[in-house]
Amino acid sequence: MSYPSDPVLTFDASGRMFVIHDHAVANELIDTPDELFEGYDGRGRPVKAQGESGEVRLELSSPLPREAEVRKRVAHYYAVFATRHPTRQPPDEDDLQAFIQAVADGWIEE
Repeated sequence: MSYPSDPVLTFDASGRMFVIHDHAVANELIDTPDELFEGYDGRGRPVKAQGESGEVRLELSSPLPREAEVRKRVAHYYAVFATRHPTRQPPDEDDLQAFIQAVADGWIEE
């Protein structure tokens, strides 16, 4: 089993984003594995939720980063959900890990 790097960006089916700063507490934030529609770790690798209710953990579903997918999901989030906050813009980072960290650091729970 491979563990994700923190932070983890998670998305529900509508594109709303949530940030898990410590994947070890995923079971406190995710009730069942099917609640996680899509997620990416701090290196841009896709994650999946595994386990039973109350014992949910995050695992990598691929060892390879999915940079284009991460950036597309984040752009969608900012375009749809963050528009209520006109000062919030997607980070302008070329490096994927720096981009993900900047997204996590700037995230405001809706």
